Amino acid sequence: MSTTVPPPPYEEHNSGQAAVGQAAVDPLLDDFNYSTKVAFCDAPVRRHFTRKVYTVLSTQLLITFTWSLFVSKYRVLQRFVLDHMWLWWTALAVSFVTCLWISLSPRGEDWDAKNEEQEPAWARREQRPWYILTKSRQFALLMVFTFTEAYTLGVVCLTYDSGTVLSALLITTVVVVGVSAVAISGRFQIALESMGSVYYWLNWALWLIIGIGFSSLFFGISGKWDLLYGWLGAIVFTVYLFVDTQLVFRKVYVDEEIKCAMMLYLDIINLFLSILRILSHNDDN
Repeated sequence: MSTTVPPPPYEEHNSGQAAVGQAAVDPLLDDFNYSTKVAFCDAPVRRHFTRKVYTVLSTQLLITFTWSLFVSKYRVLQRFVLDHMWLWWTALAVSFVTCLWISLSPRGEDWDAKNEEQEPAWARREQRPWYILTKSRQFALLMVFTFTEAYTLGVVCLTYDSGTVLSALLITTVVVVGVSAVAISGRFQIALESMGSVYYWLNWALWLIIGIGFSSLFFGISGKWDLLYGWLGAIVFTVYLFVDTQLVFRKVYVDEEIKCAMMLYLDIINLFLSILRILSHNDDN
C-alpha cells in the first residue's frame, strides 16, 4: 500500500532541498510556497500566510476609510472632488480594470509548469505573457486599485453626513471582526462540497443586487425598496465575507495573498455601503 509523503516543514522551505521520497527538480518549480495550498501547509506557514493577508487588507482599509472620513469632514476636499467629477469616472474605470486584471491573471508558476518540458526555468520566466503578473506588479496594481477605490468611495460618502459615515464604519468594523473570528475559528466550517451550492445562490443574489442598482439609476427607487435593497446587500455580503474567509484558508496557494486580500476587501466595502444605505434611512425617519 502506497503512502503519501507529507509536505516538508516550513523551516526547510529555503533550504532548496527536495522532500524525502520525491525526485529533485528545478528549485524554482519545486518551491514549497508556490506548489502547495494553504490548507495542506504546516501551522507556521498558515500563520505566516494569515499575517500577510490581513496586513495587506488592513492597509487597504486604512487608506480607504481614512480618505472617506477626510472627504466627508473637510470642505476643501469636498469642493475639489465635486469640481473634478471626471476624476471620479476615471478612478471608477481604473479600479474596475485593475480588479479584473488581478482577479483573472493566472499564476506564473502554473504557466511555467505547462511549459516545463519545452524551455529551461529561466527562459520560461522571461517568456511569460504580459498579462501574468509578478508579485511586485501584483502589489503595484493592488495599490492602484485601492487608491482609486478609495477615491470613488469618498465621493459616494459625500451624499451622507459625517456622523452616518462614522456610524457605518463602526458597525462594519464590528461585523467584520465578528464574522472573520467565527470563520477562522473553525467552529462553523462549511464543507468544500457545500461551498459550490452556497456560491451558486450568493451569485444569484449578487446579480439581483446589480440589476436593482442599475434599474434604480434609470427609474429611481422608492424609500422602502431602497431600505430592503440595503438589507439585502448587508446580508449577502456578510455571507460572502464568511464564505470567502474560509475559502481563503482552504483552497488558495500560499503566494496568492494579494488576490485573497482584494477579495475580502471587496466584501467589506460592499458591506459598508449597504450599512451606510440602511443608516441613512434611519436618519431620515
